[in-house]
Amino acid sequence: MKIRRVTGIIAIITLLVSGCGNHGIVIDPGNDAVTTNESVTESTVTETESSEKKEDEAKVPDRFEFNPHVYSPTLAQDISQEKWDALYNLCDAVRKGESTFECANQEAYDFAILDTTLANFFPAASIRVSGESDDGSVPFENGVGKIYYKMPVDEFVAREAEFEKLIVDILNNNLETDDTDFEKCLKLYLYVAENYDYSEDQDFGGDAAFYRTFIDKKGTCVDFAAVYSYLLLQVGVDALDIGCDAQDMCHAWTYAVVGGKAYHIDTTWALKSNFEGVDGIYLDYFMMSDEGRVDSGCPIDNLTMQPLPQFFVSNSKLKLLAADETYSFPSFSIFVSLDEENKIVHYLDMDGNQCEMKYAD
Repeated sequence: MKIRRVTGIIAIITLLVSGCGNHGIVIDPGNDAVTTNESVTESTVTETESSEKKEDEAKVPDRFEFNPHVYSPTLAQDISQEKWDALYNLCDAVRKGESTFECANQEAYDFAILDTTLANFFPAASIRVSGESDDGSVPFENGVGKIYYKMPVDEFVAREAEFEKLIVDILNNNLETDDTDFEKCLKLYLYVAENYDYSEDQDFGGDAAFYRTFIDKKGTCVDFAAVYSYLLLQVGVDALDIGCDAQDMCHAWTYAVVGGKAYHIDTTWALKSNFEGVDGIYLDYFMMSDEGRVDSGCPIDNLTMQPLPQFFVSNSKLKLLAADETYSFPSFSIFVSLDEENKIVHYLDMDGNQCEMKYAD
């Protein structure tokens, strides 16, 4: 059976409000003839509709735009606002090729310019900008942090602009601006599954691995987890790449919060290229609970988190819990289609039977 994919058709949904005219009688003072005000009413209604249509279009954008200030409420439990502000100041500065940015203190500077911070929240800058002086100057003093570029500044700015365009194209080719958070998670899960390949033989070319995975569509589990998380952050879904580092299992995936509830989403095991001969994408590793993650062979008692300065979650204030199983799919479930109007995911079970899962907004 041919499996249909979700396609990202960008549409503006507007509410055209029509009204009933008051067909009263109008006396023209310059003419004794009696006329109706139908034409006046039609004009008024048209103007009202046009005004309300413009209002609705202003509320619902027709395309996603690049967000240089992605944010994770989960990580913010352990990262102060001063550090987020410093990061955003740095992002704004490097987009323009500037050499300094404001930050409250040394700790904020160190967090903002850290390679792992940038890899997760501003990928094109990771490794390509640094807080290590190559000219003997002091990197941070008096509320100002210096930026040391590891490539010609004009080339960096052009490269960053190309990366931003890539991200915007991915979002607009796969999502609609009125998608729910669940739909964003599913559509981007399908996008990664369809377009990326597992490979341990990458030529990074001096770039950070996460950035290079966006460009080459190749990587390992930690790269896919970061790529997927970053795309979700771009569209307002709280998501972070996490992993287990046990003796018999070292693996990474995404921790995402949807509708106030957290889930584990593993895009590595969704990759279509992993399953030759399978005409479809498995949903087993989409929206898993803690129990489901452990049953899959990944311990969750000492999780790692790339963008967390402490690296191990156990060294932070964070409590990562995923108890909900509302959207857990049975083993060997294969995606068929998404009915967004009726909020239904159609899939095949392991016996090839047509099944459906209803989801909320």
